[in-house]
Amino acid sequence: MQYAGRGDAQRTMVLLWDGIPAPKRGPRPRLDLARLIEVAVAEADRGGPEALSMRALAQALGIGAASLYTYVPGKAELLELMVDGVVGGQPLPDKASGWRAGLRDLATTDLAMYRAHPWMLRVASSRTVFGPKVITRYEAALALLDGLGLAAIEMTNCVAAVESYTRGAASVVVEAEQAPGETGDSDDEWWEQRAPLLGERMNGRFPLLDRLATEGAFAVSDTTVPYTLQRALDRFTFGLDLVLDSVAGRLRD
Repeated sequence: MQYAGRGDAQRTMVLLWDGIPAPKRGPRPRLDLARLIEVAVAEADRGGPEALSMRALAQALGIGAASLYTYVPGKAELLELMVDGVVGGQPLPDKASGWRAGLRDLATTDLAMYRAHPWMLRVASSRTVFGPKVITRYEAALALLDGLGLAAIEMTNCVAAVESYTRGAASVVVEAEQAPGETGDSDDEWWEQRAPLLGERMNGRFPLLDRLATEGAFAVSDTTVPYTLQRALDRFTFGLDLVLDSVAGRLRD
């Protein structure tokens, strides 16, 4: 697990909010910070944040490692820039669509973000990245619930509930998505090897499971998608409705 906030706080905040400082004398920086972040994110998408090194990033950017350190002091500061950049690439929820649709959009776009950048799930959420894009998105999420009668702590907790649920569900979706490549077996191959063996051992010992299976308990909404992935996506949708129903109940109280 990677943790934000392990770099120099002052330099990190300057980079997040002000960009690369212009030198007091000499030529202006050749490297654009947005480009640096874009390449770093692409490298992390390929190998994860643990595999990303300043040397490899410098090579991808076509500059020397020593030059890279004049822009970003280290990997710890870089990680926060990457997180803020990825979050900033997501559309903001629209308050005009109503709180429920807005929170649903927040969750579904976050899920898409985690699927596109699975390494984000390996950056701990307990230490927030205090970048302008992260805070802008948080402000937009809170605005969905503003003026609906919730206390301040209820507003922040409702948003946190949606975000935490989405992060947890996204980890299951990403695991299902990556399983064939990591194991070398497709869902069908995995199941075909185990189904007959499991059937022999269960053999009527679990009547409730047997009945639920015949009633469609393990069906999926799209059979053209690998089963475990679609099952995870269906459960995400169902669980999100439960979370939003809970928020609706809080609004009625």
